[in-house]
Amino acid sequence: MIFDHREVEMEWVKGGKVCVTGAAGFLASWLVKRLLLSGYHVIGTVRDPANEKKLAHLWRLDGAKERLKLVRADLLEEGSFDDAIMGCQGVFHTASPVIKPSFDPKAYVLLFLT
Repeated sequence: MIFDHREVEMEWVKGGKVCVTGAAGFLASWLVKRLLLSGYHVIGTVRDPANEKKLAHLWRLDGAKERLKLVRADLLEEGSFDDAIMGCQGVFHTASPVIKPSFDPKAYVLLFLT
């Protein structure tokens, strides 16, 4: 099968709906900005949509109030992205898992004693 990029380009309708995972991140924020400026409706996934301080920069973008929707999703929760990407013409997957290291001294000792 030969890939014809023109077919894909024709499917991207300006003003369509796209999803950006990890929308609050540095690179994703710039992507959200460009998509909004190009007239797209953007569904952005974030860990906590209620965190106004962390998301303020997104809400200040031109077009955000009209065409940006932020929804909760977590890479470590199976199926948490399903609703966000449903009906989207494209998905920009920029999210990265945040795994907080924990140190349990008892578990550490047990690991090396066995």
